[in-house]
Amino acid sequence: MDSQFLLKIYNEQAKMIYFYLKKNGCSHEDAEDIVQESYMKYIAYSSGVPSDKALSYIFTISMNEFKKMLGRKGKEQVFSIDDHHFWNNFANDQDTESSILRLEMSQEIDLTLKHIKEVYRQLLLLKYELELSYKDIALLLGMKVETVRTYLFRARKEFQETWRNLHG
Repeated sequence: MDSQFLLKIYNEQAKMIYFYLKKNGCSHEDAEDIVQESYMKYIAYSSGVPSDKALSYIFTISMNEFKKMLGRKGKEQVFSIDDHHFWNNFANDQDTESSILRLEMSQEIDLTLKHIKEVYRQLLLLKYELELSYKDIALLLGMKVETVRTYLFRARKEFQETWRNLHG
């Protein structure tokens, strides 16, 4: 195992996985634990994983660990869509009504995300919340860039249809 390669992956990608877990409702401590556990599992079982698939392997481990943690704690997955923005608006003396409307919109987005396929939800969060490029998402999920584009197109369509059904 090349320790420099692993350190490079960790430094570049661990924060991305951590923030993705946080956006999915994971606490700070749990997200750190999951990222660390995922990298430890990768080290233990990496002999059969090609280096170009390392990140997607670690991301998959992280998602599985997160789901196991939710099951153990009996929790439901909760999405966090720009919640700090709401409180910052009050601190900045912006219009209270528009702040409340943004919070309600965030809750409606959360509800819509809960009703679409998990793979689509992941893609939408990676693209629009973490603002990752198609290339970065493809690397993270172990997909081709064109596959990511196609799936994101479908994800947007499903989100729009679900939004219309729930809020139309």
